[in-house]
Amino acid sequence: MPTIRDRIIDYLSQHPGGIDDDQLALVLGLKHRQQANSRCRRLMLEGLVDRHTVGGKIQNFWLGSFSRMSPSTKPQSATLDHPQRLLAPLTLDEHWSWEGNVQGMVVKFLTKQGYSIIRAADTRSKEHGKDIEATKDSRTLWVTVKGFPKGTPKTHPSTQAGHWFKGALFEIVAWRGESEFAKLAIALPDYPRYRKLAAKITWLQPVTRFSYYWVREDGIVDVDDWRG
Repeated sequence: MPTIRDRIIDYLSQHPGGIDDDQLALVLGLKHRQQANSRCRRLMLEGLVDRHTVGGKIQNFWLGSFSRMSPSTKPQSATLDHPQRLLAPLTLDEHWSWEGNVQGMVVKFLTKQGYSIIRAADTRSKEHGKDIEATKDSRTLWVTVKGFPKGTPKTHPSTQAGHWFKGALFEIVAWRGESEFAKLAIALPDYPRYRKLAAKITWLQPVTRFSYYWVREDGIVDVDDWRG
């Protein structure tokens, strides 16, 4: 029996005009919109689907071969030592702004920019160390990645986001002490809360020499370089 992934691939490959998550769930008879959303985001990370806004809604466009793919087809990520870490199966409660999704979109972006990915931490198991290590033109890049929190019974998501943002800044400062020459960056989902926090410490960015990677739901990454 075809899986939801198979059915989505079949539909998108035959409808190059694109379709949003709500319509896709409707035409495929899925019980929940999130079933279409999570699988299309996974296909985007695999380089098989493009997601961008059309008429105010994010639509899915097929990028892969127009023949049906086997569920065992693996994404091409030759520069990664452990690409499966970035492409672990999503569960329905994982929002696009989950840290692992943000990390995956940044890795995809960096690869397109000509970077070689040396290491990508396993965010699901909270592996210690730099979240992304990459190189380009003999220059090292270290990236700390944060998602957007769901919050806890005692902590509002906005408050927790502030703690995560401060944690990212501490890592940047510590890394600058570790290397004077490495390129540094903070990758964050593009939320107003994070934007406001970043605006409060604009003086620190050129001092510490780091960039922001603002990741949008459609996979686009906006770079805010410390040089302006």
